[in-house]
Amino acid sequence: MRKQRQNGQSVVEFAIILPFLLLLVIGMVETAFALRSYLYVNTACREGIRFASRGRYTDVDTARWMLASGGYTHLNNQQVPFFRTTAPEPNTGIIITHILIQANGDIVTRATYLTGTIVLSGTIEPVPISPGDSRAGRVDIERHRNETIAINQQRVANGYEALDNQIVIVEVFYAHRTLWNYEPLGFSRVLNLYSRSVMRVVSDARQTQ
Repeated sequence: MRKQRQNGQSVVEFAIILPFLLLLVIGMVETAFALRSYLYVNTACREGIRFASRGRYTDVDTARWMLASGGYTHLNNQQVPFFRTTAPEPNTGIIITHILIQANGDIVTRATYLTGTIVLSGTIEPVPISPGDSRAGRVDIERHRNETIAINQQRVANGYEALDNQIVIVEVFYAHRTLWNYEPLGFSRVLNLYSRSVMRVVSDARQTQ
């Protein structure tokens, strides 16, 4: 009789713990997939800035290389690119910003290339990405502007000619969809992942343009 009571108690305890164990397992799986997507986003941004900073490739070629860096995945039993700016289910947006800083620190040119879509906060449907979605603020520009002025002051002091500086900012937006639907619990189905890199265009590339 005592053994039966112990077995019954074990079943009750397991029934109480089981929901928490399931939540833990689901959370671990979702976190792992989100981290994988974030690593892909960072890789695409790193590849993009590496190409863009050479100054020898068009923005179209740079974006194409970034999209290819994610490889392929399966969607609805079909093999599709991991990063998609068009159907089926577009999930990626890319912004490439070029900024020319004159030797005296004046910013005279700012050209932006955009492709793909973005999922706005509180929504799940992608919309075309726009210049207003860029998160490249004045901090990125001012840092390189100050560095340009400081470097040119040293060059002039050492008898060299002052040089203009060109920087490029690459931004990647990715809409990561969760494996399961948590909307009934008040959570969004889409996690907006983002990565940004800033780099100076190398001098030899500038001279060959």
